Amino acid sequence: MCPTPAKVNTKGASKKAMSRNPRSTKRDPCYWEYVDAFESMQNSNSSVRHTASSSEQPNQRTMMPMLDQFQPFMHDFIDKIVDVKADGNCGYQSVADLLGMGQDSWSVVRNHLLKELANFSEDYIKLFGDTERFEEFRM
Repeated sequence: MCPTPAKVNTKGASKKAMSRNPRSTKRDPCYWEYVDAFESMQNSNSSVRHTASSSEQPNQRTMMPMLDQFQPFMHDFIDKIVDVKADGNCGYQSVADLLGMGQDSWSVVRNHLLKELANFSEDYIKLFGDTERFEEFRM
């Protein structure tokens, strides 16, 4: 007769003893810290190639006219350049065009700005320093 074989546990992974000190104050990293560490490890490894299905596509900027007139550090913050006619209202025209109202709606933008200045004149006088400077901007 043969002795009975030892019972083998077939469920789950084998349990490992905790190697962490139970009095330790170090916390376990959260999921996002694991992800950040994994991504930084991948970015530092130059042999890793991104596939076309990668969520990180290279930022392809369209060539904008007159972009070279701005300082290079500003280029990443510029989404669109609007070339408006220089008739003294170009600031209002560019704001109106970028808001999708069209350049001809510059007077609406100007009127909203004047109403804003009138409604909060005390705040703007404090901001500009004195009443004369505020009136200069208002005119």
